[in-house]
Amino acid sequence: MADFDLFSRRDFMKGAGAFSAVVLAMWTGGCEACLKQIQDRPMRKNIANLSASDPIVQTYKAAVAAMKGLSSNDPRNWHNQANIHFNNCTHGNWFFLPWHRGYLLYFERICRQLTGDSKFALPYWNWTAHPAVPDVFWDTSSPLYDPNRGVTQTTQADPSWVGAPVIQNILSQTNFELFASGPPIGGQLHFATNTGMLEGNPHNNIHGWIDSSDMGSFMSPLDPVFWTHHNMLDCLWVDWNINLGNSNTNDPSWVNQQFHDFFDENGNAASITVIDTVLYPIFLYQFEPCAPNEIQSKKTKAQLQQFLKQGAPSKWQVSKHFELAQSVRAEVGKTATGSIKIEPNAFSGALESSGKTAVVLTLSEVEIPEKRDFFVRVFLGKRDVSAQTPIEDPHYAGSFAFFSDEAAMKKHQAADAAAGRPKAGFIVNITPTLRKLSQAGSLSGKALDVTLVPVPYEHRNAVGQQVILGKLDLKLASF
Repeated sequence: MADFDLFSRRDFMKGAGAFSAVVLAMWTGGCEACLKQIQDRPMRKNIANLSASDPIVQTYKAAVAAMKGLSSNDPRNWHNQANIHFNNCTHGNWFFLPWHRGYLLYFERICRQLTGDSKFALPYWNWTAHPAVPDVFWDTSSPLYDPNRGVTQTTQADPSWVGAPVIQNILSQTNFELFASGPPIGGQLHFATNTGMLEGNPHNNIHGWIDSSDMGSFMSPLDPVFWTHHNMLDCLWVDWNINLGNSNTNDPSWVNQQFHDFFDENGNAASITVIDTVLYPIFLYQFEPCAPNEIQSKKTKAQLQQFLKQGAPSKWQVSKHFELAQSVRAEVGKTATGSIKIEPNAFSGALESSGKTAVVLTLSEVEIPEKRDFFVRVFLGKRDVSAQTPIEDPHYAGSFAFFSDEAAMKKHQAADAAAGRPKAGFIVNITPTLRKLSQAGSLSGKALDVTLVPVPYEHRNAVGQQVILGKLDLKLASF
């Protein structure tokens, strides 16, 4: 019982809508049994390692079939569950991870209720270890099949989105906003305004790569792959947060944010508070290791609770700021370079330090393109690059992609013809790339070239599609 003394009964009751009865029962007796149930909480596993006959896959199939068979008036109905995402999902800001964590949790509980499998744990798709959409999703007679995918059973996700070095670099970010996206700009909860590295690269790219209809839209939960894709992101958040010991933001606007968008296993309206979601993985479920070189946390439950609830400031202290305030336009099959003027040796301190100082590149006022059959690679200090330039090139800094929905944007944003297309923003820590260039003697002069390379998704006709951004920023930031 000592592990849980950091929480009062009132703390738990405030989160009653999110926590299962087994957690609350700790305060009403039978605690030894509850502690055992928490210790033995369901294990979320990599679906690519499970055969079609595995009980987890069988339960998932049965649950999806049951949801598809429910009345259209039932909020647990398959289409209605996707509508939750269409109407309410948060993207491009720091509510992205906790909102989807709550969404996954209630979906998992609905699966248990409809199948009678109280031990069911939603599987995840580890696209780093298995970069093709797993085999269990390709049986055309299965409820897990979606005919609207634009990839085949053997098509591989690009290593610049999901490769082990890329994911390891994302996990190495120690600042919450770099890892998990920053605060929403202008109150826009539903669209990309301040997109961090986990969301802008593997999340957005997997959605866009699979197709431009179901998975490529805000109705993406219509494809059963969606739930396993987002479960992988949740697993990486667990690794970053709990195993690697990185703090979530303690900003009150994040901690206290509530969402009233969900339905529980009985079809009743349910709500979450963001601070409650940080505790789900230590009370309600656990993961098989999903991250490259993962090491399990050695903290006790009590230490984890204290650490997770405490959080830490995530705001950056910017000591130097350089900006290119002019439009840069890059088209598929072509490249575009913006040159940012900088002071000599402007970033030498950050490049020589291993502390919490970084050079952050912000790509802002990026128009969300009408068609999104491509992603964008970013190179530093090199203009002669193309879609064929490998990501092993020392000038490569990162990738990002778009995830949006025209219908949802029109629903949530007032029509404003003068404003043009909705805008997005992406943030990338370019310190490792600058450090490599500096060590090789390739970083010199009074300007830094930032080259954008739009790359089409495999088997997609993206000729003529382009990315347009209004501003490039370089910041020397401490956090």
